[in-house]
Amino acid sequence: MKFLSIIASLLIFHLVQSQNYSVENLPENLKNGSDAVVRFSEGEFEILSIDKAKYRTKAVITILNKDGNHNAAIGVFYDKLISVNNFSAFKYDASGKRIFKAKNSDFVDQAITTGVNFYDDNRIIGIDMRQDEFPYSIEYEYELTFKYLYFIPKWYFHSGISEAVEFSRYSIISPEDLKPRQQSVNTDNPEESYEEGKLIWEWERSNLKAINPEPYGLSFKELAPHVIVSPSKFEFDGYRGDLSTWDGFAKWQNILNEGRSEIPQETADYIKKATHNLSDEEKVKVIYEYLQSKTRYVSIQLGIGGFQPFPAKFVDDVGYGDCKALSFYTKSLLQEVGIESDYTLVYGGDNPPIINKDFPSPAYFNHVILNVPLAEDTIWLECTSQTNPFGYLGSFTGNRDALVISNEGGSIVRTPKYDLKKNQRISNVEVKINELGNASLKIKNQYKGLEYEYGNLNFYVNYGNDRQKKWIQNSIDIPSFSIDYFEFIHNKDIPSIELKTSLSANKLVSKSGTRYFLQPNIINKNKWIPNKDNNRTQDIIEDHAYWEIDTVIYELPEQHTVEAFFDPIEISSEFGEYYAEIKKGDDGKIIYLRTYKQFDGVFPNTSYENYINFHKQIVRADKKRISFIKKT
Repeated sequence: MKFLSIIASLLIFHLVQSQNYSVENLPENLKNGSDAVVRFSEGEFEILSIDKAKYRTKAVITILNKDGNHNAAIGVFYDKLISVNNFSAFKYDASGKRIFKAKNSDFVDQAITTGVNFYDDNRIIGIDMRQDEFPYSIEYEYELTFKYLYFIPKWYFHSGISEAVEFSRYSIISPEDLKPRQQSVNTDNPEESYEEGKLIWEWERSNLKAINPEPYGLSFKELAPHVIVSPSKFEFDGYRGDLSTWDGFAKWQNILNEGRSEIPQETADYIKKATHNLSDEEKVKVIYEYLQSKTRYVSIQLGIGGFQPFPAKFVDDVGYGDCKALSFYTKSLLQEVGIESDYTLVYGGDNPPIINKDFPSPAYFNHVILNVPLAEDTIWLECTSQTNPFGYLGSFTGNRDALVISNEGGSIVRTPKYDLKKNQRISNVEVKINELGNASLKIKNQYKGLEYEYGNLNFYVNYGNDRQKKWIQNSIDIPSFSIDYFEFIHNKDIPSIELKTSLSANKLVSKSGTRYFLQPNIINKNKWIPNKDNNRTQDIIEDHAYWEIDTVIYELPEQHTVEAFFDPIEISSEFGEYYAEIKKGDDGKIIYLRTYKQFDGVFPNTSYENYINFHKQIVRADKKRISFIKKT
């Protein structure tokens, strides 16, 4: 059977080598709904020793339209511990005729440096074969040599969204004593065999239709069949470790951090004096704010420096560091005043991976924060920000699993979630309308919890007046207005931001004859309705709950009165709750009240029509108008 398997694999490879890449040969079921089709892709990762491995890959992709054109820009990352060999690239026209073979001069090799990357040895070599005439096919092949065994590349059978697969294969070859671990996600476990004392795993998939994630559903990474492989024993830049357990992973990281916590005596004396007679939480806050005032973030990626923090003394001297260095520096400062904290690995950004607690792997993480377990509460610190409120993680690292590394080992812990009661946007508006339909407005808006990040306000609040004014202009949905005055009040203890502003608005209300028309919800109109989809297959995912509370008080021109008030509007569903009413106040002013609660959760795909209708009702309610006329 093993012999037959080898023969079959050789035949497949031969067919791929000799086949005509004509688009006519593509099955119609793979072209439908696709921007590109992977005709053939193969990856092979071979573990040579505890500190060395090779990775070989080859792919042929037919690009059907401009949305699939990104597949023809191929880039390969490398550094001093990864070398690139045997990089070749070809291009074929729609009939399958070869029209391009890359020369050495066609490849671009350059450093990857950004404004915050002070130290790195990362480089990229690549080639851009994109064209404007479709369809066409590209082929590429390369080999990587790793001078370490720590990461093993993931394998996605689809190369991306809207891309079908004709055939794809991934192989792992390993000595028996270095047998890695594997997780087959949305696909079958590999065929396992042994040859000349080596373990061989093989995954094969064919005839896979394109994956097109549905809005407010699972992401491509969650839907796509893929393979995660992680070593058990490994060595990186001379540091050996065991990744078969979270404790083993934590022990390796603790070894990297060992002996690097010393800080200058002058700094130690300063923070001890600054925190004298304070509670533990107050001490943590003083030290965090000291960190923010003294340091700034830069990205540092140099060999083992990608995982090992700079010594605390170095950060104290130079005043900068990356997430590892700044988190470890903060940990060292806390240690000086008798407070223990835990170095914590986490994924920062959107769509965090779902961590399999039984499958330890570094592939889940890209960022470091600090966990401070006090007797009363646990405090989480984002140490790379000079402006973050104390204890606030926000949407970047909140509400996800993280690896907390203590002296005892490693454990998966959930970071804080900001719920409906914390995520509030509260508006209080006073509007005075004149007979021309123009108006003056006094607005007081509060943004709390994750709403603190509304429209990136958490960044703009630290910018200058011009950029803050632009934020107001982009965030207030009134057709034509000028800003007479504004002020942002930043309360980091909640956290919250309060905006106070005065505006002059032209033609706030429309006029027809002697009658004026006004949409009373002028400050917070919902305009979004999900697209109709009769073939919804995925559950609906709302991962952000929030609460809007609006009060708008109108002073009409003298001798004017509202013709009729609309009845209170109440909308309730599994997705949220909405209430709006307009009434006359005791002083003759008109009061508009509105509340909207957006619930989070996972809702069945069968509720999608209800989801659309819920948002339709809210959009309709927010457009409600009243009319007023002059008394006769």
